[in-house]
Amino acid sequence: MLMPHVRTVAAALHAYRSAWTGLLRDPASPHSYRRLDDAAYTLCVLMGQRNAADAAAKAERFLARAEPAADGSVREKTGVRQAVHRVLPSAVSGTRKGRDAVAD
Repeated sequence: MLMPHVRTVAAALHAYRSAWTGLLRDPASPHSYRRLDDAAYTLCVLMGQRNAADAAAKAERFLARAEPAADGSVREKTGVRQAVHRVLPSAVSGTRKGRDAVAD
């Protein structure tokens, strides 16, 4: 199954939570409702769910499985990098020899 990028899920979840906060701050605003509706729709599509509460819960579980990267962002824990490193250690480490060896 295809899954969205971790940063995309984090951004969509943040937008959804921010929209809820905005709606709670100004419940009479039609803009707040529209913003929440848009954020909920985006989150549902990304996570493959039919309602926003399930999509938010799935996004939280998805992000909980993510690991922080050195640059402060997050990436999904898949084990692929470790498997590739065992097969092609120089290609994963980023040495020139490794990249050239993979291309040959």
